[in-house]
Parts: sequence; structure tokens; C-alpha cells
Amino acid sequence: MNRGIWVTLGTALGVAGVGGALLYSRRASAASPPTFTPPSGPGTGPAPAIELAPLPKAAHVKGDLSSNWGETPVDLRPLFVLMEEVARIPGSARVFATISYRESRFVTTAHNGNATGEQDERDGSRLAYDNNKAKNPPLRYGEQAAEFGSGGLFGALAPYFLWTGVPEVGSRAPLLNAPPELVFQPRAAAFGAAVYMQRILRNYRVDDIADIKVGWANPSLLGSGRGGTKYHDVRARFLIDAVALGIELTDATTIPPKLDASAWPGVPAVFAGLAGALPKELA
Repeated sequence: MNRGIWVTLGTALGVAGVGGALLYSRRASAASPPTFTPPSGPGTGPAPAIELAPLPKAAHVKGDLSSNWGETPVDLRPLFVLMEEVARIPGSARVFATISYRESRFVTTAHNGNATGEQDERDGSRLAYDNNKAKNPPLRYGEQAAEFGSGGLFGALAPYFLWTGVPEVGSRAPLLNAPPELVFQPRAAAFGAAVYMQRILRNYRVDDIADIKVGWANPSLLGSGRGGTKYHDVRARFLIDAVALGIELTDATTIPPKLDASAWPGVPAVFAGLAGALPKELA
């Protein structure tokens, strides 16, 4: 195992321990989204219903669905493998699974920001929207996104989720006209996560697998924040999550020591491969 990973994991285990780690039950699905009350006002009416394709099955992917998956839900493994295959980032499937364990406990409709005590996530989505709306293409449901917080399999902050792909394709990004609730659909959440991982790998110094989760938390931690307390805390939590989940991050047969996104096929191809297409009125 990489020495840095051993040091981080050893420190984390000394503080937190993993012997009693329990996997949370999955109590929701894409078919039963939680209640979200959008803000009222001009231009904030109800969005049209969107139903993407269901979760992929084993027959829809080529990758291994049995080795080094730990307690990852069997029904979600093909989705994580499809993400790896469509995005062309070898070894990323089990990394996506470990990230999803932390961000949602594999509940596709996980929602942070709509309950007492979760105000911080709504503050984060408001700040993200207010600070970035002038320099990004407009979002049809921008006000709803600002009040949404974060959610879905990968804990995406709503405005950033809807702006997925903008740095690469600008106003042709596929989610600009979609409502934030689309993040509850696993294939849409998968698209957002695949694009985000590619951007982390392409634009930042990523020394090992744990650095990916650092970038997920805040890309600045891979720059000016590298080596600080927050940097090490995020790494430690990620490594503890992998142990709790039962995924061996140093199993080179399923996860290379460093991921490579150089074969990225582009945002349009990844959206088509993972999510398909949105209704015409949202395209």
C-alpha cells in the first residue's frame, strides 16, 4: 500500500476506529423522491416530469461485478461500472462506489438541505448560485437550485450539478434547462459525477486515489490547501469509508494506483451513454 495512505489511515483509525462501522439501510429509490417545496415567484413554476432509463443491469456492462466490491449494493454495481466504461476512466467504478457511500449511503434520493439542521447545504447552494450565475449560462430553474442544497447518489450541490459540462461545452451543457430534482435520478447523478471526476483528474495534481475524494470535497484542497488539516481529514474519512465498505483501494487488478482520464470521450458522449436524452422541452 502507498506509504501516504498507510500513514493517513493509521492516524484516522487511531482516532475514529472502524470495527463498529455499519452500512446504512437504503430506504429510498429513484421512484420515490423526497418532498421538495420549490420557492415561489415568477419563473419558478413546476418542472415537467422527467423519467430517465432505469438502472443498468449486468448485461449492459462488460466489467467485473463480483470482485472487490465489498458491501456495495448489487443493483448499483452495473451503474458504477457503466460510469467507468462510458467515461473511459479505468478503475473508477469502485472509487465512485466509495464516494457514493460517503455522500448518500447509496440512497439515490438522498437530500441534504431540506430538513432541520441541514441549513448549511442550502447556504452552500445559494452561495454557489449567487457567486457563479453571472459567469455561467443561465439555469431555467436557477432559483430552485439555489434553495435546493445538495443530493443524489454523489451529494452534488444543485447549481453545480445543473452547470455540469459548461467548462467543456458552454451553453450546450445538457442540464441547463433541467430542475434540480433531476439529481435524484441515478443516471443523471452518474453523469454529473463522471464529469466531475474527469475535471479533477485533468486539472489538478492528484497523487493517489484518496486525493480524488479531496478534490471532490473542494478542489482548492489539491492546491493551496494541500497538506492542511482539512486535506488530511478528507483523506482519512475516505480511507475509513473504503474499509467500512470493504473495497480494497490498493487492489491493482481492479483499481490502478492512479486513475487516468486521458481517454475522456467528451461531455456529449458521456451524457448520451449514461443518461440518454432529456425531454425536448428541456433540451
